Amino acid sequence: MPSPAALELSQTLNWLVVTDTGMLKASPAGLRVAACEHYEAALRRIVTDYAEALSPDWLQNAPWGRSRVLSFCPVGIHQVMVEAGVASGTDDEVVAFWDHLAALARGRRDDRLLEIGRRGERLTLAYEQARTGKEARWVAIDSNQDGFDVLSVRAKDDLTPLSIEVKTTTSVAGGLHLTRNEWEQALDSIAHVFHIWIVTGSVSPKLAVISAEAMEDHIPADTGAGEWREVLIPISEFGELFVAQGV
Repeated sequence: MPSPAALELSQTLNWLVVTDTGMLKASPAGLRVAACEHYEAALRRIVTDYAEALSPDWLQNAPWGRSRVLSFCPVGIHQVMVEAGVASGTDDEVVAFWDHLAALARGRRDDRLLEIGRRGERLTLAYEQARTGKEARWVAIDSNQDGFDVLSVRAKDDLTPLSIEVKTTTSVAGGLHLTRNEWEQALDSIAHVFHIWIVTGSVSPKLAVISAEAMEDHIPADTGAGEWREVLIPISEFGELFVAQGV
């Protein structure tokens, strides 16, 4: 790697910092790499710092195992994994390395899913404000244990409480996960609907408003000693109900 590129990478990975006097100084992260006792350990530390700082595309494969990462990562990264001694073997340090990458990937994915979910909830708040002329309450921001996300009313002239469970996806090819708690809340509510949002880039979001009665067609039944806890329902089941929104 050319020296300027190496210097830039070292700063990107927070190995070097610039002091008040304009001098370069090793950061705690940089000292951690330098303190590694052998070459393989240093490479593992470098890969970990790289994944944490840049969240590269190949990292998303880590929860599905080592072979998936090695299949999809760039050739250079693959070679580093081999030289770091983590492309094979099952000793404690190797397993800990892959577990850490998987945890990083899950964290990034969970953050992304939360971001998408919050966008849908905000869209529902705006939609309900326009539909009823009243400000709905964002229940999910205070607690995710209530079994619904937004509390609104049935209509401008009907102040019956309406609980809304919001599901958001970026593709009609996806699915929505519905928990038993969310379904039981739908049954217990005086009035309840499901808002399913499709949000894709700069395209206007699309909304399908699903009644509890319509959702019931996709709810499994307990049999024998078994109880269902979560069901995955294809978004395509509600394809004809989606309407583009201007909110």
